Amino acid sequence: MSLSVNPNDLALLAVMRRYFLVKDEVSALKARLEAARKDSAEEISRFYDPRTNATHAEDILAWHQLRKEMDELMSLAATWGRGGNIETQQLASKAAVAKVAPFSDFQLSLD
Repeated sequence: MSLSVNPNDLALLAVMRRYFLVKDEVSALKARLEAARKDSAEEISRFYDPRTNATHAEDILAWHQLRKEMDELMSLAATWGRGGNIETQQLASKAAVAKVAPFSDFQLSLD
């Protein structure tokens, strides 16, 4: 038995797969940053300011970019939930565009 899945639903699968990968990455990065902040005994606002924390600036900026990507991905999922077409929508985040697998060739079959 074959089951036909429309491209918009496959787009949602790709979006949600990427969302949960990014969520795990955000959690791991946040844990590393928090451990470093506690070790340094630095106040939160100063530690998380990349202008004053050159040592961790790259990770702090990456954390913000990943959070932005999560917001974009969830916005796509919400659009899908309201019946919108997300198949052709692009993410603003360049990293997200590179990492969301193409879904047009994906086929699901149930035997």
